[in-house]
Amino acid sequence: MKEKALNRVFALDIGTRTVVGVLAAGCPEEKLLEIVDVEVMEHSDRNMFDGQIHDIDRVAAVVRQVKDKLEERNNCRLSHVSIAAAGRALITHKSRVDVNTRGIEPASKTFVSSLELKAIQNSQQEIEERFRNNTRYYCVGYSVVNYFLDDTVIKNLEGHRGVTMGVEVISTFLPRTVVDSLYSVMEKVELEVIHLTLEPIAAIRVAIPENLRLLNLAMVDIGAGTSDIAITRDGTITAYSMVAMAGDEITEKIALDFLTDFYTAEKMKIDMSRGKDIIYYRDVLGTQKEASREDIMSVISPVIDTLTQKIAEDILEYNQGPPSAVFCIGGGSCVPGIKEGLSEKLGIPVNRVGIKNLEEIKGLRISLGDVFGPDMVTPAGIALTGFVATGDHFINIEINGKNLRMFNTKQINITDVLLAIGFNPRSLIPSRGGSVRFYMNGELHEIKGQMGQHSIIKLNGREAGLNTRVKNGDVIEIKEAVQGEKARPTVGEVAREKSCQIFLADKRLTLPVIYTLNGEKVSPDTVIKDNDRLKVIRVQTLQELIDACELPTRGYTYRVNGEKVSRQYILKNEDRVEFVKSERDEGEEGIAVTVNGRQINLPDRGKPYMFVDIFNHIDFDFKNPGGRIELKINGNRASYTDKIKPGDDIRIFWNKYANNGR
Repeated sequence: MKEKALNRVFALDIGTRTVVGVLAAGCPEEKLLEIVDVEVMEHSDRNMFDGQIHDIDRVAAVVRQVKDKLEERNNCRLSHVSIAAAGRALITHKSRVDVNTRGIEPASKTFVSSLELKAIQNSQQEIEERFRNNTRYYCVGYSVVNYFLDDTVIKNLEGHRGVTMGVEVISTFLPRTVVDSLYSVMEKVELEVIHLTLEPIAAIRVAIPENLRLLNLAMVDIGAGTSDIAITRDGTITAYSMVAMAGDEITEKIALDFLTDFYTAEKMKIDMSRGKDIIYYRDVLGTQKEASREDIMSVISPVIDTLTQKIAEDILEYNQGPPSAVFCIGGGSCVPGIKEGLSEKLGIPVNRVGIKNLEEIKGLRISLGDVFGPDMVTPAGIALTGFVATGDHFINIEINGKNLRMFNTKQINITDVLLAIGFNPRSLIPSRGGSVRFYMNGELHEIKGQMGQHSIIKLNGREAGLNTRVKNGDVIEIKEAVQGEKARPTVGEVAREKSCQIFLADKRLTLPVIYTLNGEKVSPDTVIKDNDRLKVIRVQTLQELIDACELPTRGYTYRVNGEKVSRQYILKNEDRVEFVKSERDEGEEGIAVTVNGRQINLPDRGKPYMFVDIFNHIDFDFKNPGGRIELKINGNRASYTDKIKPGDDIRIFWNKYANNGR
């Protein structure tokens, strides 16, 4: 690199067992970072447990030594540093949210995102209530486990309708307080933090570059105190997790079984991991002893089995199944049996579980002669993350006119901003106004309220979505969704819907309607309320129309839409009613007949009369039968279904001889 193009980068990885300082030179024009020097020092005592600083002064003393040595060797002064919070600080929580979606429009992308946001907020609230330490937690990553439609698992909710919709989300949070101890150490050694990230975020930048993240991969960083997990799929990091178990448990098992102090046991573990067949050590009694590699493996195998089981369980849970491959980094990953254990418990071939050493990738060059192992991946990742990051570990956002300072632990989107201000995701979803339920002619009816207006999200004046990325200085405007107006049906509107219009002799006519509300006459603009009882009566049949309009009956034939119909025909909207003077033919209206010597005029109707209809117009004694009933038309025997014609001579009588069998 050209000297004039170099920007110095100093990064620290403060681990449970060691402090690693990385000095690098960055060339912004070429977007290339070159690692030029590394210093590794062990803590003088167990000043850290599971990645958490317990003794600030002693940790600061080790950090100062690392800083001083790098300054001395490279003839420079280091005043700025990039650091990372340990994976042990991550808190993971699963939450499910279900909402009633009866009557709403098909689920939009914004609606689905708001469900996810609500689930994340629920997790955040539950975590804060669980710990009750007044700490603010920031979401640094989440992954959707399942969507639900009417309580059935579904792949995607967009475009669906249902009674209920829900989502289950795994969210990962970082408490602000866990970085306070890191800042205290940096202040003691006069270093200004210019970038803060999470160790798994930094590690995965080097272990699984972006061009590999389309694949479903898992990264496992097995350190001394914790084992950090990150999972990729579809071009992004979908989940983070942490197992509170790592290399120290293996070391402690060696110390117990071989009766040594912790540091001797740690050296025995390292020697065995590097392939030594015979390991020499001195126990706490001062006796010089030796142990074979097989002896140590037989002692630590149960611990390795437990460790790989816990790691595999987290991967299977957060990935919803086994990944395509696993990359192992961190010093603990070098212990024999780790790869085989993960392969067995994840159910993937052992050749798909690999130990990832530090190697050159796009944007990273290593100029040192030493070959760096998997324990150097995270320190290099912290340096690279700090180099490519814009701004510092906080970003300033303006949202709805108010300034917000956010913890910059990842690429932040609008969802993260809404989480930070406690925004209610339901405010993004338009809801229909209240319905009115009432009874009309005894039947329950419901009129729904109006649909509301959708929310509007703008980023720097342009419309944006919940997943739109934000950066330092961005301005966000959110106009909340507006609920639709409550239904306000009036008597006139409902009665109008009940009425209909017809054409009578080619003139449009609205059929008359009579209505009452709760038994009283009211004006058409009276608003109907819940549980009101509306009675609506309109002219329905052709006969009612004839009566209401005093239309002619005798000697006229009525047709609807060109067809002759019964007078009981129920009129429909846009029906065309015609009436014309008729001639007396078979089956037409107004016929005269003779029954038992007496003339009877049968009234008009739209279909032929049958013999049985005569009984509706005469008095005949059925109570005192005098034999078998005889039916005759014009002297001929007839049946009840025979048709009647104008002028027919009809006889109905009892045949007493037929009753006596004659």
